[in-house]
Amino acid sequence: MPRLPNDMREMLNASGVDWRIETGTRHFKLVVGGKLAAILPKGKNMRKSAMSDRAHKNALAQVRRAINGASQ
Repeated sequence: MPRLPNDMREMLNASGVDWRIETGTRHFKLVVGGKLAAILPKGKNMRKSAMSDRAHKNALAQVRRAINGASQ
């Protein structure tokens, strides 16, 4: 299983919504509440320290929107 940034993993675990990571050919697919929430790169770029700040913030926003949509 890929290593998610800590703040993203904490947000997902605290939400109580079912989530999983699917492995694609070139990317990981983060599925929240049965719907695709974000596409994340494989490899070292997965960690926040390696991801650009903007890419990390965009992925967090996508996850937050998916959690809010799944919990309604």
